[in-house]
Amino acid sequence: MKPEPTAIWGVPAYLPYVQPELTDEAIAEVERKIGYRLPEAYLALLRVQNGGYIRLGLPDQVHDVIAGIGPHYPALEAPDWDEVREYVSFPLDGLVPFDGDGHWHLCLDYRENPDSPKVTLADVECDHETPIADSFEEYLSLLTEDMEGDELVLPEVQNITALLEKLGRHLGVTFEDQGAWGNGYPVYRATSKQLQEPNWIWISPNTVSRGFVRENDERYEEVRDYLPGQADRYPDLPPDSYIVSATAGWDGAILRASRELEIPARPFDEYR
Repeated sequence: MKPEPTAIWGVPAYLPYVQPELTDEAIAEVERKIGYRLPEAYLALLRVQNGGYIRLGLPDQVHDVIAGIGPHYPALEAPDWDEVREYVSFPLDGLVPFDGDGHWHLCLDYRENPDSPKVTLADVECDHETPIADSFEEYLSLLTEDMEGDELVLPEVQNITALLEKLGRHLGVTFEDQGAWGNGYPVYRATSKQLQEPNWIWISPNTVSRGFVRENDERYEEVRDYLPGQADRYPDLPPDSYIVSATAGWDGAILRASRELEIPARPFDEYR
């Protein structure tokens, strides 16, 4: 099933990767440059958020950005294949990348049909292309939750400070607030000297600021108000949830502790 556009974008959005609000003029200009009309499903995504990191991904494939339309990196634009054309055995004209690192590119593929692109992975370093989907809408239906599967959910947390103290005493650890600089939301981290290193527990909120930018970013003043308000990192979780993840040394210990302390906790997989 194709996810809703609002469920695809990562929360909080890294604002330097989000383009200014999409306009009809910007769409017309980029379509003129690439020489093709963009799929309506692609434009529907950009009308919700004009590019940036996504919270879903393709199975067994590095893919975490969908390029928006605008003046800043990463942006959808006409590709220049001249430097790599001689190193690949497949045609490049008609491929329009919307993610990639220079070695590989996830592309809108107009080579067979200039009106309805497929989605193709073009690996120009290894001279290999891989069909992903027959349309952009089909590609969207392939996107899946990017979680390890062993996280826990603590639903309806009313007082995170009290919960961390209670759980920490039971486990013999102290949770420290790592701040929001790295992710745009607070992360509470603990480790135990009794377990083999490295061992870590991380607890973080599901409801966070909708977007974030670090104060030392050169575009801080420009983008800080792009996406005001709050949003859920994982929309299917209950209100006021917190997410717990840990290294292998804590296998089962946190869930047992939550049951002994009568702290509601459920595996993340149960909410998928």
